[in-house]
Amino acid sequence: MRALVALGSNLGDRRACLESGLEALAALGVVTPSPLWPETPDESGRGPDYLNTAALLETPGTDPRALLEALLRAELRLGRNRALGRNAPRTLDLDLIAVEGIQGAWRWPAPADLAALGPELTLELPHPRARLRPFVMDPARALGLTFFH
Repeated sequence: MRALVALGSNLGDRRACLESGLEALAALGVVTPSPLWPETPDESGRGPDYLNTAALLETPGTDPRALLEALLRAELRLGRNRALGRNAPRTLDLDLIAVEGIQGAWRWPAPADLAALGPELTLELPHPRARLRPFVMDPARALGLTFFH
């Protein structure tokens, strides 16, 4: 499975947080990162600017839901505090943006170790707001990801 993952950080040592995120992706498969992107203002207005990058992840898995769960686990392991609410400042954000050849929307019960995120997890591919965000689209272009454009 080939997937586009967007990474962002606006708390702590942002560059180190992104590097940790890329290392977490590398544990899942082969990672090709884009260059770091210029700072982006926090859309919520509640925190400092984001530092962003994106990565092509090639993984042997075939279920995008399992990949999303792995990304959520990595965020939590690397210090993301989801108790602060949606769009709160964060050490690391790992967004599953697109998966080659797969489109759709899913809802499923959250596994026990992700129950703090709510009773259900949801996924929509491609990510519904990705095309409105230059900090996602520009790194995707830099990676030459034709399956997403």
